[in-house]
Amino acid sequence: MSVKKAIVIILAALVVAVSAVGILTFLKDNLFNPTDKNIIKQNLNMASEQKIIRPPAVAGAFYPGSKNEIENLINNFFVNVNVEQSTGTPKILIVPHAGYIYSGQVAAYSFKQLQGLGIKRAIIIAPSHHYPVSGLVLSSATHWRTPLSLIKVAEINKDLASENNFEVSDQVHEPEHSIEVEVPFIQVVDPAIEIVPIIVGQLSTSQQTEFAKVLEKYLDSQTILVVSVDLSHYHPYEQALKLDQQSIDDTLKLDSNGVLDDEIDAPWAVSAVLQLAKEKGWQPKLLNYQNSGDVTGDKSGVVGYAAVGFYSQEQKDEYLESEKQELLGVARTTLELYLTEGKVYEPQTDNQKFKEKRGVFVTLNKNGNLRGCIGYIQPVKSLIEAVRDNAISAAVHDSRFEPVDAIELNDIKIEISILTIPKPDILENIIENHYGVVLQQGNNGATYLPQVWDDLSDPDEFFSSLCLKGGMSLDCYKDPKTELMSYRAIVFRE
Repeated sequence: MSVKKAIVIILAALVVAVSAVGILTFLKDNLFNPTDKNIIKQNLNMASEQKIIRPPAVAGAFYPGSKNEIENLINNFFVNVNVEQSTGTPKILIVPHAGYIYSGQVAAYSFKQLQGLGIKRAIIIAPSHHYPVSGLVLSSATHWRTPLSLIKVAEINKDLASENNFEVSDQVHEPEHSIEVEVPFIQVVDPAIEIVPIIVGQLSTSQQTEFAKVLEKYLDSQTILVVSVDLSHYHPYEQALKLDQQSIDDTLKLDSNGVLDDEIDAPWAVSAVLQLAKEKGWQPKLLNYQNSGDVTGDKSGVVGYAAVGFYSQEQKDEYLESEKQELLGVARTTLELYLTEGKVYEPQTDNQKFKEKRGVFVTLNKNGNLRGCIGYIQPVKSLIEAVRDNAISAAVHDSRFEPVDAIELNDIKIEISILTIPKPDILENIIENHYGVVLQQGNNGATYLPQVWDDLSDPDEFFSSLCLKGGMSLDCYKDPKTELMSYRAIVFRE
């Protein structure tokens, strides 16, 4: 072999070696390593320093392509929503993700729950329709665009990238409609809301539980979880109704295992969410159900859509401290005027909250001991009238006590409880959350306010005492014929 030929071979070998090292380096630097969460977060941090926009993929197809058309359509959907106002605060909303002409009205039943709540963030979880996915997939975008405007991706997107089972893939998000179609609804509710878009792929049982715990960590009072999911696909109408009813039943029962066998397109996402709701004691409510056959009239092969809300049972305190003091002042003035002059006080107000009908109890305590307590469980009178009337009743009509005398007023402290509307409940839930409770058996009934749990913390003692109060047997609360209802209360006192 000539020296010249040998040199050429050696140089070629060096080029191959250098190229191989380069390729390996490129692969090492650019392939996603699910264990290297710090690198992912660093990349997202760098991305957040510049605006990265995910453009709309299905505007003009799944929903209108112009701003005015979207706003008019969604606002019309909201106008058509006819559902009883739910007690408690919505924490999770299940919504469909088909084209607006098919499922937009159903989605509106969920999204309307957000109006006026001051929500700052929406975590949106949804399935992938274009790529097989395992685990949880985030977007690297800082903003998503719709024909309405840009919407910001919340900062917690970067924190989630450090959690187990999360990765980042714009390839998965780019063509996907299941999150995008929810965004205009959120923008119409409040354009300042930020989003966290998450595609949910196949998850093991342990990963579902872990995902539920991660969601719990990031769901605060200003964050809503939106679950984008459609029900059964392309079955004849009657068969679809049965399949969808099973899915809805499992959802309302918080059956995180049963829902995995149901025909829905996001089973792992829904299973994790049901675990979370059960852990937090959030109560589900079906807001609306339809399928495409109800909309188009073609019932040969339909797709099912449901709107479900999950509500925390904490009563939202909607009253300012000044408003509470004003109501306590109404009760105090009422007692003084009635007990000293026998006159009924006529309070005046321009406050719309005080004009709303509410269930109200007024409690009188003297030197730390109960002196009278009477109220309306149901909202039968305006709040300000209910406070006045029940202040008088607690003072002179509580059959357990002699009427209050005017000379006692300086020793009397007033407490007001504003109630939610009582709803049917189960014993275990009432005990766990220390709700106010109504027991009803035939014509006999009785109630205890939530604060009674402070004095009667033992459940058997609490319920046995309440049974006796209502003229029922000691263990009436165990009788299947006894109706149990629960309520929450905003409580304030002098």
